[in-house]
Amino acid sequence: MSTSFHPEELAPASTPERVKQTGKSDAQRGSMEAGAAKPRAGGMTQLFKNRNFTLLFGGQTISTFGDALYMVALPWLILTTGGNAQELGMVLSAYGVPRALCMLAGGWLSDRLRPRRLMLLADTLRLLLMGVLAVLAFGGHPLLWQLCAIAVPLGALAGAFTPASMAMVPALLGKDDLPAGNGLMMASMQGANLIGSAVAGVIVAGLTSAGTLALDAVTFLVSAGSLALMRGTTHATPGGNQTDAGQQPPPASTQEVGAQISFWGYLGTSRLIQITLLMFIASSLVTGGLIEVALPALVQGPMHGSASGLGFILAGWGAGALIGSILAGMLGKRKSKGLMILLGGLIMAVMFALLPVGGVPGAVGCMLLAAIASSGFSVLFFTAVQMNIPGHLMGRVMGLLMFSSLGLYPISTALAGVFANQFGPAILFPFAGLVLAVVMLFGMTQKVLREL
Repeated sequence: MSTSFHPEELAPASTPERVKQTGKSDAQRGSMEAGAAKPRAGGMTQLFKNRNFTLLFGGQTISTFGDALYMVALPWLILTTGGNAQELGMVLSAYGVPRALCMLAGGWLSDRLRPRRLMLLADTLRLLLMGVLAVLAFGGHPLLWQLCAIAVPLGALAGAFTPASMAMVPALLGKDDLPAGNGLMMASMQGANLIGSAVAGVIVAGLTSAGTLALDAVTFLVSAGSLALMRGTTHATPGGNQTDAGQQPPPASTQEVGAQISFWGYLGTSRLIQITLLMFIASSLVTGGLIEVALPALVQGPMHGSASGLGFILAGWGAGALIGSILAGMLGKRKSKGLMILLGGLIMAVMFALLPVGGVPGAVGCMLLAAIASSGFSVLFFTAVQMNIPGHLMGRVMGLLMFSSLGLYPISTALAGVFANQFGPAILFPFAGLVLAVVMLFGMTQKVLREL
């Protein structure tokens, strides 16, 4: 399960980097198998010579395609079998609460276990749960308590999976390859989301919601298989070194602020991370329920649309996010990226506010422009964060960032369901746009963001 918008597209704090080692011991060289990280040159496509990265890329692309199908199938299953927006909000909240609670634990586990191992376990269990959900859907009218009973463990596993997945790319690639690797992963996921959203309505119409959920279960199988096939993964330090997963990172000249800094010490000294956390929390409060609850209710209700219409609106987001990811690579070397990020956020706020105005075609256009504005800088943000977080804190810091972004998701979806039922879903969009605009204007008052 995933949302189509995540407000974690801000910019990172800068912390001292580890000093690169000039050589590797024979033991280290021996641990670097075909799939291990090595610096590369010659373009982004050279990364596909890294076997482990190629497996991760393929598996997560297929999994994201399944998520896009799910985002149409589940709401349509509930809304067309006697449910309403409030019940949809309850199911999504049953998913969101354990996801938020398990996100921090997932970061801790990712730091102590290999991220790949945690991801593989989570995908295997989610495959089984999604299969059960599909069986219930084939049975006719799943009861609300049945949907919630499946949503709870699905959410817990998604929470554990998220920080591990964010730590996985730096575990496979060195510093020189990390920006290209993140760019490829973002582009592939947005492309899969675009295609999945575009065909989701057609698939739901042809296979029913139950068949579509079964197909989503198959994508978890593919993802788990790709993780199982990896071998010889290595952990990359922020400075670009790679060490075997069972070894400690090499010592650095900035140990006091890097290798030996505590989790709480790092948070206490990173002003930009502190501001980012506050902005994530405020943004996530209005966006989770907006996309997951209010948008399906808007399409099915006031817009008098169909599952295909909802799919095309979500496809507009996917297309914009893909374009934005490409633009991020083109603008990556420009100065004043902080202002670009915040201005993009304001554009996104305006697009959300206008989304209900022009029917399904207008909503597609608004989602397209909002996604271009918001997703274009996400590659820059996550790359900078991953490159500067001390290696031994990678999972925990990424877990905290994801928690701040998604932790209010259960409250957001529950409130969206209640308010959509009482006042209609259309009013929620200009309200969300106003909140996002205030958040971005607050960011512009912070020097540390403006000067990125």
